[in-house]
Amino acid sequence: MTRFLATLCLTTALAMPLAARADEAADKATEAKTLVSKTLIKNLQTGFNAALEKTVAAMPEDKAESVRKELLAEFDRQRDVMVEGLSKEYAAKFDLIELKHLNGIYDDKTYQKFQTINADPSSAVTAISQNSVTKLLNMLAVASAADSAPKPGMPPVPAPK
Repeated sequence: MTRFLATLCLTTALAMPLAARADEAADKATEAKTLVSKTLIKNLQTGFNAALEKTVAAMPEDKAESVRKELLAEFDRQRDVMVEGLSKEYAAKFDLIELKHLNGIYDDKTYQKFQTINADPSSAVTAISQNSVTKLLNMLAVASAADSAPKPGMPPVPAPK
């Protein structure tokens, strides 16, 4: 009987950490899904909705509604794929305390105000950012075009096949 109790106690002691790890893994997955949903997916949804409406604006209403329905259904499928994949990655890279901390940051009212200003397409912040980025991209395009122009006295470079 003593041997049985010792075996039972040992089995219980060994099983407890496994159960605790399973609970923590489930908690990490939940926290990671919450984080992905309130950050990346929220921003993606906002941007996608704006782009979708811009796309269908010139279409006849019946065509626009059909396109809207098809694209929103695909967005929903892709959102599910992203939530699952990204939350697994975050759960693997962060511990539970870190995930809770990140979620707390995104719940902070000041941070939410900051994000709202940055996401507003009519805000001065967006205009400043877009103007600067556009100038930088134009400079890169000009530099790239200048670099690929044939040099005087050099034969033109054949296009890759």
